Amino acid sequence: MASEDPKTEDPVDEKKAVVEDAEFYEEEGENLGDATWGEVFQTCCVHSGEEWAYVFVGIFGIVFFLYFFLLGLNLLGTSAKVISGCAAGSLLGDDTNPVAGLMIGILATVLMQSSSTTTSIVVSLVSADAVGVKSAIYMIMGANIGTSVTNTIVAMGQMGDGDQLERAFAGATVHDMFNFLTV
Repeated sequence: MASEDPKTEDPVDEKKAVVEDAEFYEEEGENLGDATWGEVFQTCCVHSGEEWAYVFVGIFGIVFFLYFFLLGLNLLGTSAKVISGCAAGSLLGDDTNPVAGLMIGILATVLMQSSSTTTSIVVSLVSADAVGVKSAIYMIMGANIGTSVTNTIVAMGQMGDGDQLERAFAGATVHDMFNFLTV
């Protein structure tokens, strides 16, 4: 038989001591959800001056960083147009060769080890009218395939342990097949 130790305290009482002002444990299960819309509004939407200051600083921060993100994309597109001198579009010509676009995307992703960077550059080239939309679609598909090289390199990093290598390479192969089959 298990005997109760009088020195052990109820964990709920300990939590009540920690969070006394929140009144979490005063409501019964059947009383939950009986709040009126006025109470919900009072709880969620009525803030002190300091809380409103935090809300406005957060909104300002989001807008601030979004502006600089869009400014960076604009600068990337403009610089791509200036550097390429519109030669990138003439590289593929008007007749879009899907294999060439795919290979450019794969090569760019392998060199930069980032499909997101490749995709951003391709989008900037399209916005700068240096590359056509059809060519860009194939380049982005190539960027997705290029990530397969990255995960295979990471899997090869597990060479020290045969079991780990087998599992890592199996995961990389599943990722590769997903990319190949969806493109």
